[in-house]
Amino acid sequence: MSKRVVLIAMFLPIFAGCVSSTTQMGYTNVAIADAKQGQDCRILVGIGGMPDLSGNQAMRQGGITKLRSAEYRENTLYGVGEACMVAHGQ
Repeated sequence: MSKRVVLIAMFLPIFAGCVSSTTQMGYTNVAIADAKQGQDCRILVGIGGMPDLSGNQAMRQGGITKLRSAEYRENTLYGVGEACMVAHGQ
């Protein structure tokens, strides 16, 4: 029992600093076929390096002219990781 408590106490700070999320950015247009996808990804190291949250850069990367949806994805451990803005459209 005490070994289990020690093990949990050792790994708890690691899991507490882990962030993995996907957030819809409010753009939805179901009339457009989901044919293309563009991403604007940045490596996060502490402060700075955020992708363009408007989705314009992701649209340029994917050659998208009509936006169907956009989402923000983040996968970090204590502020170090990757953040992406993903655009879907035509």
